[in-house]
Amino acid sequence: MKNKIIHVGIAGGLVALLIILSNQFMIWMPDPTLMVVLLAVTFLIVVWMGFVMYESAGDEREQTHTLFAGRVAYLSGVAVLTVALVVQGLHHDIDPWVLLALGIMVVSKLFARFYSDTYQ
Repeated sequence: MKNKIIHVGIAGGLVALLIILSNQFMIWMPDPTLMVVLLAVTFLIVVWMGFVMYESAGDEREQTHTLFAGRVAYLSGVAVLTVALVVQGLHHDIDPWVLLALGIMVVSKLFARFYSDTYQ
């Protein structure tokens, strides 16, 4: 239970960092050094959460939970990027990073599926 509370706290901290980093309402004017530090900390937390946190599964039940969490995360990412693509398309201002991220997600899933069917 303590481990889950720590992970939820870190996820909440990540959301707070992303909100601060986006500065949507121009509430504050950070100097460039502070922006670089915020970006570096956010990057490190995202990398740790995306690649390290909860990636060690022991028995079949834990592996099933890990696979389900990965599937939900993938589908959520595709849904958000698709909505962003539609909204930006209606405004005639499509960000190439949205296209790149969506394309990489779909193609990497396809390659992973081909690899899994062929070699496992």
